[in-house]
Amino acid sequence: MTRLSRAAGWPSPWPSLLGLCLITWLIGLALALPHGVDRAIQQWESELNDHVVIALPPADGRHAEQINTLPQTLMTAFPGTQATRLPDRDVERSLATWSTPWEGPLPALITLHYHGDMTALTSFVHQHSPEARVIPPPPQLTKLTPLMTGLRHAAGNIALAAGLGAALIVPALLYLGARTVALANASQLALLPTLGGKTSSLHHVLALRMALMIFPGSLAGIGLLVPTLALITSALRPLLRLPPFAGFASAFHAQTFLPLSLWGILFLLPFLMALAGWGMVHLVLFRQEHRS
Repeated sequence: MTRLSRAAGWPSPWPSLLGLCLITWLIGLALALPHGVDRAIQQWESELNDHVVIALPPADGRHAEQINTLPQTLMTAFPGTQATRLPDRDVERSLATWSTPWEGPLPALITLHYHGDMTALTSFVHQHSPEARVIPPPPQLTKLTPLMTGLRHAAGNIALAAGLGAALIVPALLYLGARTVALANASQLALLPTLGGKTSSLHHVLALRMALMIFPGSLAGIGLLVPTLALITSALRPLLRLPPFAGFASAFHAQTFLPLSLWGILFLLPFLMALAGWGMVHLVLFRQEHRS
């Protein structure tokens, strides 16, 4: 086996290594980009301020009963909503961020998760407490939703183009590499039977060398993919108000919004590519031998 390995001809590996690196990068990008962008947008949407704030007069004897019964009344009138009265400490902290230090009795604040018609909600609250003020959430979700939709579509289209390109190029690249190896060793394959040897031994040698060449090239593609995903996440971080990057030593999969299962698939790609190259060499050599 060692003598056969030394006698086998081998073309320059650099073009194949570069091609495999780029192809693996494309496959990884096609797998990771739509999933990561979708998870990042979901993270952004979950951190948006979607609370409706209802401000009521201070809870003196005249308004105490209205304030105490309003949260339950709201949840009964608008099923699926969650109304909560803020403690006085939280009210004081909220007012301090809005204006100068508050003087006098604190108003009552009720927060409400509500995504329905604001006009209906305001009318209902005013019927219950005419002096109440209904403060809707900032309109950022409504204004930025078309942008987020376009971002999702762009990520999906890029991933589709990358996936189709990789699906077309990978078989052609592996076949080209295997065919080049077969042609470079055609004379050895023709001479070996006359010397009493088995061509299957040389087939195994060539297939193994092909797999060992494909693996580092594909692994380099994964190495190129990791900073690419980090760069995309860094570019989206200000737009999506994502948490700051805590360094590579932290859970990197959380920073790129990819689950560990997907990272496992990505790091399995070099092994799958090497196995595909090994099988392609056997297939090409088998066909070449039978044709001759």
